[in-house]
Amino acid sequence: MNSRKIAVTALTLGIVGTVAMTAASVAEAAPEAAAQQLKAWDTDHDGTIDLAEAKKAAEARFNALDSDHDGTIDSKELTSSKVRKSDFTKADTDKDGTVDKDEYLNLVAARFKAADTDGDGTVSIDELQTKNGAALARLL
Repeated sequence: MNSRKIAVTALTLGIVGTVAMTAASVAEAAPEAAAQQLKAWDTDHDGTIDLAEAKKAAEARFNALDSDHDGTIDSKELTSSKVRKSDFTKADTDKDGTVDKDEYLNLVAARFKAADTDGDGTVSIDELQTKNGAALARLL
């Protein structure tokens, strides 16, 4: 009985330890991913992105999403992207079932403003790792 108790305890500790290590790995990977994203979008290499850099990245993203090259994206073109249906719905201000580049960039500007919590006109790595920063990053 004692050996069984010891085995169960060891197994439980092993599982808990694995879960803790996995959570730590995910927590460490998130900042690295955000840093890589920031580096890709930071064209002037100042360690932050400004609205112009965000819009440039968003325009490239929009063009990639617009697979039929008709100047709009529809819900079918979002199937393989990180852009959420709720983002699409919010961007579709004229409610025609498509999002044109201006609508997309207007949403990016709003998400940028929300992510820029210190109001300095840029989004830093710390701001990019917030909920609002992640919402912006999904569009870029």
